[in-house]
Amino acid sequence: MTEFTQDKIFKNTIETDAAILFDEFGVSTEMIRFWTKELRLLDPKDYRPDIILELDDRNLIVELQSTKVDDEFSARGLTYVSVANRVKKNSKEMDLMVISSAESSKIIYYQYNNKNVFVYEVKGLQDMDAEQIINNVELKINSNKEISSQDLVRYSLLPLIDPANMISHIERVMDTLIELEDLSISLKSLSYGIEWLIVDKYVSDEEERNILCDRLGDRMTLIYEYGERREQIGIEKGREENTENIIRNLLISGIDPQKIAKTTKVPLSKINKIKEKYEL
Repeated sequence: MTEFTQDKIFKNTIETDAAILFDEFGVSTEMIRFWTKELRLLDPKDYRPDIILELDDRNLIVELQSTKVDDEFSARGLTYVSVANRVKKNSKEMDLMVISSAESSKIIYYQYNNKNVFVYEVKGLQDMDAEQIINNVELKINSNKEISSQDLVRYSLLPLIDPANMISHIERVMDTLIELEDLSISLKSLSYGIEWLIVDKYVSDEEERNILCDRLGDRMTLIYEYGERREQIGIEKGREENTENIIRNLLISGIDPQKIAKTTKVPLSKINKIKEKYEL
């Protein structure tokens, strides 16, 4: 497979698309920054939360959960918050949110000694109908209708919404994502990233997990590399536009094209083309 590393998860997901995922769970924010490299700097053996984000007003650890939270989970979540808080690079508070397929939305109050209580939110997926989500997305595909970002995020969560059929949903989502060639880089990055986390965390059979992760990794690497090329093209285009503006302003100032060419190291022929373009 092509090389894929975990710090590339969500690399090309833009803030507006990432916000759609969290809008589903009542988290409103204009700013979302995924902690990917920072996440992996935590001790990977014991402290490996699924996602860490910087939002407008706080940092947020997001855990995917297919069983009910209990005191053992709460203790682990408290550890995540404590360790991540120690390495954070801003002054915002660190919170925990659980996206659960096992129970309804609620607030957890975990008392971990006589004086302190750890509070976090559970956001339940139980009210989402897997068949309705499938029918909605796949009907739009068959009818050549546009699939909304919200549709796609819900579709990506299918393996968690209906964990009894997790593997078949993972396969379904992966096949559909490959089929949707017109999706933006950002939405593909978000959707594949969600699937990768689900596969890595919940597929217990090692061989099956490795096969699925390899398939997802190949797709995500292609998206990442394409995004890198697009980014580099944008940088080069910006440089060219900036150079053109500088030369245009120098010509407007009455400086001789040959002198501009010597100073800027830009070929005289290109400077003359800019001069003709702006009729200077």
